[in-house]
Amino acid sequence: MIEFEFADAVDVIGADGVRRKSPPVVLVGPQTRRMFDLHLQGTLQHFVTMFHPDGLQRLYDLPMPELSDRAYDARAVLGPWISRTWQTLGNLGSFEERVRFMDELLLRQSLQAPEGGGISHAANTMVLVGGRADLNALAGSAGLSTRQFARKFIRQVGVRPKLFARVARFEAALENKARFPALSWAHIAHEFGYYDQMHMVHDFGEFAGGAPGDVLARLEAVFVEPIRQMRSDAAATRPTDRPRLIL
Repeated sequence: MIEFEFADAVDVIGADGVRRKSPPVVLVGPQTRRMFDLHLQGTLQHFVTMFHPDGLQRLYDLPMPELSDRAYDARAVLGPWISRTWQTLGNLGSFEERVRFMDELLLRQSLQAPEGGGISHAANTMVLVGGRADLNALAGSAGLSTRQFARKFIRQVGVRPKLFARVARFEAALENKARFPALSWAHIAHEFGYYDQMHMVHDFGEFAGGAPGDVLARLEAVFVEPIRQMRSDAAATRPTDRPRLIL
C-alpha cells in the first residue's frame, strides 16, 4: 500500500525499540508479521491506497521480495512523481476528490501495465476464499508446476504462496470476528479450517503479535467507525465477495 500523510508525522517504533518519524509518503510491502508499532498523536490526516496482491509489481515493476515485511520512504522507491502526487492530494478539499484523482492516476498507469495472469488470479482467489485454496490446483490452472508457481508467486507477490494463504486466512478470520462479534473464536477457527483453536492462536501470535482477543481489541480501537457501521447493518450477509476490512 501507499500511505500519504498530510498532518503530524506518526512515530514508528520498530522491533529494535528505536523510535522514528514516518515520512510524508510511505510504501508498505506485504506484511507477514508484526514489525513495528505506531504511536498516534496530534492531528492525523491520512489517505491510503491499497493494491491487489500483485498490483504494485504489475503497475511499477517493483522487486516485491525486497518489499516484504518492510516499509520505505516512497519518494526513494517511486521517484519524483509520488512527491507531486502527495502535494496534489494535500491541496484537494475532500476525500472524494482525492479518490477520483488517484483512480485517474492509477488507471492511466494500468494502461501501460501487463495484464494479470495466472499468478494474479491465484493470489486474488486466495484472498476471496480466506486462504482456503488448493495450491496445487491453482498452479495447474496457471499452467505451471508447483515449483514454477512458487517462484513466480514470490516474484510477483513478494511471499511464498503457502505463507500468503496463511496470512489471508488469518485476516479473513479476524475480519469475520470483527464483523460478527457474537461468533465464538472456536466457531471462527472451525469455519476457516484451522486444526483447532490453538492452531489459530499460534497464527495470530505469529502474524499480529498477540492473542486473538487482543488483536481484535487493537483493530476495534483503530477502525471504530467502519466496524460500528458493519455491526449496525441489520441486513448484513456473508458473501465471499464482500469488501474486506483489512486487506
